[in-house]
Order: sequence, then structure tokens, then C-alpha cells
Amino acid sequence: MGVRHPSRDMSSVGDRSPWLRATAGLLALFWALLFFGIVDLLAFLQGEEFHDTILLSTGWGLLFLFLVAGPLVVLSVGRATWSAAASVEVAAVALALVAAAALSTAPRYLLAALGVAVTVVVVTLLGATSAMSTIGSWRWSPLPAAVLALAVIPAVRYSWISARNTGTGVITDDTLGFDHWPAQAALPIAVLLIAGVAVGHPRGWRLPAWSVAGTAIWFALVSFAEPNLVGSMNRQWSAAVVAWSVLFVAAMQFSARPSTVRASAQ
Repeated sequence: MGVRHPSRDMSSVGDRSPWLRATAGLLALFWALLFFGIVDLLAFLQGEEFHDTILLSTGWGLLFLFLVAGPLVVLSVGRATWSAAASVEVAAVALALVAAAALSTAPRYLLAALGVAVTVVVVTLLGATSAMSTIGSWRWSPLPAAVLALAVIPAVRYSWISARNTGTGVITDDTLGFDHWPAQAALPIAVLLIAGVAVGHPRGWRLPAWSVAGTAIWFALVSFAEPNLVGSMNRQWSAAVVAWSVLFVAAMQFSARPSTVRASAQ
């Protein structure tokens, strides 16, 4: 095996062109504003009429703001080392939406998945590091993988329950004609996929690692404040999710190779 040179890895990320930066910024605005990422995330500020579905709005907001628009903002204005994993993170959301569409028998969500996938293709064609290139730098890391394994069963269970609530009499919300339950099912799937990318410490691993932690902590805090609402978790589970998020980030940092840490800091 050859010796890895941080400078060579940095050059493989490439300088981002003005076209890439501008397009990524515009796409981030689309998912954050026109697709109601910000609006839904902040539903708790919008009055009593939105109170009963706060957790469903939060799930939508986290999915399309934190996990789609967020990486695009980093791709537009953030560090090159962080943005190296941006496209693979957005691609993971597209896959999660496809899975949620199947689990929820909600084919309309394939349109959302297509839109997210087109976003990945566009930024990749304009020069973003491809998802396959990022995955190519993935290396097995047992400590964060073990921490991730702790979340699999609870996340899959939450996703399944959310998916099966679609089209039933359970209270729901609607954004742009999309029932929120499939998006709620897609959120934990996306978190697991993105965390799975992060645990291998590919180039730009800090972006998916912190995206996962931020998403989980935000959702847990809203659940802790409103444990009795539809789609929420009880306070014990909310506290457990916060603790898991902190543990995941700590495991990621502890197990990072010294060369990877130095490259990420540049």
C-alpha cells in the first residue's frame, strides 16, 4: 500500500468554481425556502394551529434543511475539506426518500427523491467531489461503527412506524401536497446512511458526522419539550438520543487518523 499525502488528497478535492458555488447556493435556497425547510423547522414559532404537528414539521425541516440545504451551503461557502462529502450526504437523502416511498407506499415521494438526486448530479457536473469518490476514501473504523450500531434498531423501528402511519387516520401534516409521514420515515433512514458514510472517515467526514449529531439533537430536544405530540419520543428516549449524538461525535474524533485530522483542519 502506498503512503497517502495530505496535499495530494487536498488537490483531489479541487478548487470550486464560481459556477459551482453559485449553483449550490441557489439550490440550497430552493430546498431551504421554496421547499419549506426553514418554515417547517420553525413551526413551533408559528402559533397554536401548528402545535399538534410540530414533530412532523420538525422532521421535514431537518430532512430538507439540515441534510440537503446544509451540505449545499457548505459546498457554496464552506471549507473545501468539509465540502468533499457534501454530494454523498445529499445522495443519501435521495436514497432515504426512495426507501420511505416504498415503505409508505407513497410513490409521490419518488418525485422528491428525483429532485434531490438531480441536485446531486448538477453539483457533481459543476465540479463537486462525486459521491463515489468520497466513498472510495472510506475505511473501516470499528469504534464509531459500534456506536452507530446502537442506533440501528431504534431508528429503523421509528421509520417503520412512521411509514405505516401514512394514509391512516393518524394526525398528519401536508407540505406542497406531500404527506409528512413518509418524510418522517425518511429522516432516520437518512441519518443512518449519512452516519454510515461518516464512520469510515472519508474526505470531509466532519460534515456528515456533525450533520447527524445536529439533526438527532435538534429532534430530541423538540421531542423532550413536547413528548405527548404525534411523532414524538418520550423524554427518556430523547435524553438517550442526545447522549448517543455526543458519543458518536466523540467516537468519530477519537478514532480519526492523525493524517485525516490534519487534512480536515487545513
